[in-house]
Amino acid sequence: MEVVVKKWGYTKDKEEVILYKVKNDFVHVEFLNYGGIIRKISIPDINGNFENIVLGFNSIEEYEKNPAYFGAIIGRNAGRIKNGLLKIEDKIYNLNLNNGNNNIHGGIQGLHNKIWKSSYELINNKFILTLKTSSSHLEEGFPGNINFTVTYILEENTLSINYLGTTDIPTYLNLTNHTYFNLSGNLKNNILSHKLKLNSKKYIQVDSETLPKEIVSGSGSFNLKEYKFFKDIFNSKEEQIEIVNKGLDHPFILEKNKKLGGSIIDSISKRKIEFCTDQPVVVIYTGNYLQEIKNIYDNISGEKYLGFCLETQDYPDVLNFLPTLGKITRKNNPYIQNTKFIFSLEK
Repeated sequence: MEVVVKKWGYTKDKEEVILYKVKNDFVHVEFLNYGGIIRKISIPDINGNFENIVLGFNSIEEYEKNPAYFGAIIGRNAGRIKNGLLKIEDKIYNLNLNNGNNNIHGGIQGLHNKIWKSSYELINNKFILTLKTSSSHLEEGFPGNINFTVTYILEENTLSINYLGTTDIPTYLNLTNHTYFNLSGNLKNNILSHKLKLNSKKYIQVDSETLPKEIVSGSGSFNLKEYKFFKDIFNSKEEQIEIVNKGLDHPFILEKNKKLGGSIIDSISKRKIEFCTDQPVVVIYTGNYLQEIKNIYDNISGEKYLGFCLETQDYPDVLNFLPTLGKITRKNNPYIQNTKFIFSLEK
């Protein structure tokens, strides 16, 4: 295993950005201490060609703007909170609104744009990157002084993400990673040739603001028990496809008794990602607005459907949508989440 650590520039606040480059025989990964960002992942195609399979930028200046949250750790909450209203026990907290009338992805100053304290170690051919940061009481309106630790572990063909959050008063935490994948390699194609399968029988319909509306059984384009091509899903005229700009931006409820959450395969390169998680939901987002990103890496223009996200997380806006399922983080009950991505080839 090879590890290279180097300076990668400075933020507008003169904070040093560090890049970690890790290589083993199966996967090459680049991480930033800014936002805990996964900048690149390279894996082989059917012919053994290592190519990058995620979206990102070439400079810290672009990451500081990063309207699509490429590769970043998201929190304190993944997704939208309706009207920015967060009720913890008998207290209501008014969150900053940064998505119309709602709070999204933790607000303007979230985990995605913090410099994290970072260190790494190698143990038994395992690369372990530990990232730490904090968030003060009422930052973006959220309650509690929080200490966060996120650990990336690369072992052979598996990348694990372990999350930990501790608090001094009752609060709500719901983290995820916002990496956009594209298995064609070096973004040479969009994701239309990718096919998706999930161990999920139900999903959550959304309204025009992409807020959760109703849990329903998966049917039509949302029946993903067997592989479906993204191109077929996007061509559907179903209302739930149309409402999010002709794509997916939906929470799928994962079956608890299944080891794997699901898998995605590019039918051309044969690259495959499987994921497993201890979270109840994965939000599948298919880059329905990526045409608004002007420049990705080496002058690649953003286009619709250039990538997809696998956002493993809690039920969306759970304290408003499904309050009985809300898990409050307390002093003696920390926030813990574990997700794994396994990279391979279709057999």
